[in-house]
Amino acid sequence: MSTTDDTVPDGLMPADVLASTTPVAVYGFARAKAGAERELEDAIRAIIPAVRAEQGYEQYAVHTTEEAPGAFAFYERWSSGQDIARHVQQPHMQDYFGKLGDLVEGDLEAQWLRPLSD
Repeated sequence: MSTTDDTVPDGLMPADVLASTTPVAVYGFARAKAGAERELEDAIRAIIPAVRAEQGYEQYAVHTTEEAPGAFAFYERWSSGQDIARHVQQPHMQDYFGKLGDLVEGDLEAQWLRPLSD
């Protein structure tokens, strides 16, 4: 996984998302490297309380399945692009992103979502 100097994965957030003054949502997916399943799960669980306490947080949910241990699906919703930009710069997120290179197989996947209606 490639990262910028501040450890946020390259290309994670498009410019139009960052500039949004309305809520933004993202679906993400990560698969743990073989043998790192528990460590990745622990890293994810560790950040959830801090993420949910952040300014602009609306929803942060992470799911997994017994059929695919080490596979994690994320859904996040933030009040604005500024809020999610602030989110990825938080110390707990910087620490988390710094660990992912050793824990995640390939790159994080992110799909930026747009509402079908208001």
